[in-house]
Parts: sequence; C-alpha cells; structure tokens
Amino acid sequence: MVVNGKHRKKRIFSLDHANGIVEGQANLKAYITRFYKELFGEPEVSSFTLEDRIFDIPQVTQTENDVLTAPFTEQEVQAIFDMEHNKAPG
Repeated sequence: MVVNGKHRKKRIFSLDHANGIVEGQANLKAYITRFYKELFGEPEVSSFTLEDRIFDIPQVTQTENDVLTAPFTEQEVQAIFDMEHNKAPG
C-alpha cells in the first residue's frame, strides 16, 4: 500500500496538554470524549413532550396517503432519467 502525505495530515497521533501528552488511539478517543462531555456538561432536563400534541397536528387523509404511497409510474421514472444531472426539477 502506498501512503501519500495527505492521509497523515488527517489523523491525530498525540495531544499535548497541561498534564502531559496523550498518545494512542484509545487514549485519544477517551480524552477527547471526556473533554467535550465536560465542555458541554450534563443535558438539561426538559418536561416538554409531544405525546399530548399528536391530535393537534393535521394528518393526511386516506386519499392523500394512497397517492403518496403508490408505486412509481413508468412516466415518473422516465421523467427522473430525463432530468439534467445535479439540477432541481423546477
């Protein structure tokens, strides 16, 4: 396997911090994980829930659901293949 210099630039092999140097992938992963957990802290407890709000949300009708879940037609598939690559359909 041929290694070019680009791969080396994307990896962290060691970290130097106030308590010394952290080396090795397992140690680096543990140190970085602990750092960000301490940085962001514990998640806030929220009493917000959507359990009682489901009936306020407009639902699709059975007819709309049938249209949305219907198999693709040959005409729809052909329209997709006729589109230009990386372009929005309108």
